Amino acid sequence: MNLASPLPAPGALTQLGRCLSVDALKLRRTAALWLALAGGALPVLLNFLIFYSKGDKLLKPGQNPWPMYLNMSWQTASILLLPLFVVLLSSLLLALEHRSTGWKQLLVQPVGRGAVYASKLLVLLGLNLLAQTLYVVLLLASGVVLGWLRPELVFQQHLPHLAPLVLMLGHTFLATLGILGVHYAVALAVRSFAGPLALGIGGIVTALTLLRWEHIDLIFYAAPTRVLSAMTGSKTGELLVKTGVSVAEWWSLAWFAGAVLVGYGLLRGRRVG
Repeated sequence: MNLASPLPAPGALTQLGRCLSVDALKLRRTAALWLALAGGALPVLLNFLIFYSKGDKLLKPGQNPWPMYLNMSWQTASILLLPLFVVLLSSLLLALEHRSTGWKQLLVQPVGRGAVYASKLLVLLGLNLLAQTLYVVLLLASGVVLGWLRPELVFQQHLPHLAPLVLMLGHTFLATLGILGVHYAVALAVRSFAGPLALGIGGIVTALTLLRWEHIDLIFYAAPTRVLSAMTGSKTGELLVKTGVSVAEWWSLAWFAGAVLVGYGLLRGRRVG
């Protein structure tokens, strides 16, 4: 009697693709996607309102408004809002699995735990990049709208340079990886939504308090603030951004790599029952 041979296990990329499809569908059941969209829009709205109401007091007559507008908006986003956004995003994405039997149902599926882990990490990274890219697009659009509503601010008489903005986006994205990686691992380990959030708020406040500490670059919560020093202005009023990767960014990458390994170990050791 011939027995049918078992079907071969799907390849790693196939498993990852299936997990990504499932995670993309699950986003509809969480606030993570809306948070990514709001995370890009909120700091732009705050800075827009400041310049709309007090732009004439912030700028000198005839001054190119773009460098100051972009610099102030980036500070508003990076010092507090961006780190808090990454903390919330990591917690929200995993909150669905912590409910009821989410992990039990997920881990008995015919896909490896590596695919499950990588899929959620890629979704997190994608949402983070989406929010920051949306932020840049809205920032440019808001400056154009300010030029229409407040022509005396002369936004319409100058053009922003895109290359420094793209470079600054790269710096900022690298600076958020440490927070994202650590809180991904923490959210895997802690079922409570409040626990990772409290840790994140405490870490952000601590980092802001210790900004003058000589070893502050070691604290990944401070990295989004530390990379603001890459943004400078020239004598002509143009926005300039340094190209080199800063110490804070390297430490952020190191924290991310270490946290990703720890998080994978946590998922590998998670019991199905």
